[in-house]
Amino acid sequence: MKNIIFYILFFIVFSFCSFAQTTYKEGKVGYISSQLVYVSFESTNGFSEGDTLFVSKNKKLNPVLVVKYLSSSSAACEKLSADEFKSGMTILAKPKLENQIDNGSITPITTENEVKPIQVVESKKTKEPKEIETSISGRYSIQSYSNFNNYNQKGDYQRWRHSFRFGVQNLLPNLSFSTYTNFSYKADDWKNISSNLGRALKVYDFNLNYRFDESMQFWAGRYLNRKISNISIVDGLQLEKAFSFLTIGAVAGSRPNFTDFGWNSKLFEYGIYLNRLDTLDTGIMENTFSLFQQTNNFITDRRFAYLQHINTIIPYTNLFASAEVDLYKKELGKAKSDFSLTSLYLSARYAPVKEFSLNLSYDARKNVYYYETFKSLSDSVLENETRQGFRLRTLIKPIDYLLIGLQFGYREAKSDVKPSKNFGGNISYTNIPLIQSSIGINYNRLLSNYVDGSVYSVTLNKSVAEIQSDFSISYRKTDYEFLSGASKFDEKAFIFDFSTSLLKPISLSLSYEGVFESVHSYGRVLLDITTRF
Repeated sequence: MKNIIFYILFFIVFSFCSFAQTTYKEGKVGYISSQLVYVSFESTNGFSEGDTLFVSKNKKLNPVLVVKYLSSSSAACEKLSADEFKSGMTILAKPKLENQIDNGSITPITTENEVKPIQVVESKKTKEPKEIETSISGRYSIQSYSNFNNYNQKGDYQRWRHSFRFGVQNLLPNLSFSTYTNFSYKADDWKNISSNLGRALKVYDFNLNYRFDESMQFWAGRYLNRKISNISIVDGLQLEKAFSFLTIGAVAGSRPNFTDFGWNSKLFEYGIYLNRLDTLDTGIMENTFSLFQQTNNFITDRRFAYLQHINTIIPYTNLFASAEVDLYKKELGKAKSDFSLTSLYLSARYAPVKEFSLNLSYDARKNVYYYETFKSLSDSVLENETRQGFRLRTLIKPIDYLLIGLQFGYREAKSDVKPSKNFGGNISYTNIPLIQSSIGINYNRLLSNYVDGSVYSVTLNKSVAEIQSDFSISYRKTDYEFLSGASKFDEKAFIFDFSTSLLKPISLSLSYEGVFESVHSYGRVLLDITTRF
């Protein structure tokens, strides 16, 4: 394992030193509606409505989206192509340079494989001061989740969930604000919730962002930094400075409570991170290295390093690698330095043509110990068990509208009697004649040390553009046999989904799932009403 860590460290350090700074900004696809694709960025400074966004494919930048609405950190976009968009997909944008004017010129890349930073020739004309505009964006949704059954009255309940996202870009010059909050509770528990709203209220984002200039910015409050998302949310201060070849950040604050996600100053943490984003031809490469110290009541709880690598420079290939290395441990009450690989995750996607793709991933993670938070567990020497898992998936498109997927998974831990395996596949056809619908058939088999079972399902989807609505109906059958001798599990389920954006700016979705076993039956109904502004 230490050799693996060494190679990862060497590769990322080499990557930090090998390339020049890119001019593209990287975003990630988040929510996807029937009308729009929402892409999150670190910042949308330099973006404008009508800008074109790209994906890197076959060493070319392909235009796929056009910006329709903007917030301080996201863009709502219309599709330019029939490409399939998935959550987490990488999108590239080329923001406008504020100091580039009509008589300026940009020095282009001079060779096919050499990347040089953009150079701007200043015009002698007097620059007009840029007008700063305040923009507001937000989203509010209310969801009702109802559960009912025919055998246990306690299992009948209704849960409400309110979600609110709000952002103001340039609230004051260079100062922006954003927040994201959820409020969820069971309808029959309202009396207890009303006396202590903090039990149901979860604040995931609440921060002010100040930009000193294009290269330096500062956050204050609760903020999830994409470059160090493995650290999770931080309550405190974050400062970031971009140089010509590197971005450096510093963080000081605290972790939220484990129980209610509230603020807890005793869980103090601090750290630094280095980030570099480069391009070579049309490929991108991003490397991040961070070093963090987490405490409980200001006593060391955990100290670790994190490395992350994203790479699309190899033709037709997307690579991702991440690793966590623990640098501290406590045995029999004595603290000491350590160098232990806690987490390793590798994934690769190879798609030489649009009709075929191959995905492979490897996951090896150990239990993470917080030596002060869980002191009763860590006072003695503990075996830090590793869980290893492989996952292989391929997609094949032999003809238009037909997609075939195959997958295989393998996971093993030392405590398992035998490893867990799962395999299966799916077939979908997206243009059924006459009804202009799509159908999908799926099968999955699970073999583990406690269960042997199969899941079958078939789904029919129909989109009606005239009313901006989507319909879906599914049937699923689950057959599980428990190796401990328990009775077989035989379950049938029917699922119905409906969504529409006809009532703009309101979108509505309704889902029903009915599950029927040999004796028992139960159902779930989900209603979602969302508005954006």
